Amino acid sequence: MPSLQIRELPDDLYQRLVLRARRAHRSLSQQALDDLAKVLGRGSAVKRRALLERIAVEAGHAPNDPAITSPEILIREDRGR
Repeated sequence: MPSLQIRELPDDLYQRLVLRARRAHRSLSQQALDDLAKVLGRGSAVKRRALLERIAVEAGHAPNDPAITSPEILIREDRGR
């Protein structure tokens, strides 16, 4: 797995990262990875997919049911009401 080293990190950014890591009970590295994932969208996409699958299961549908995952089908159904 690749690694990243950040040089000349401004003190204020470092202190904010330290504070966020402490609040979340994480290491600096874990917090930096989490923050990067959120900024780059990876974290939110994974969470969104998991939430949609949980909603589908609770509604009695299979998580990969095209009627649930296809926006086109949902829009057609909504227009038919």
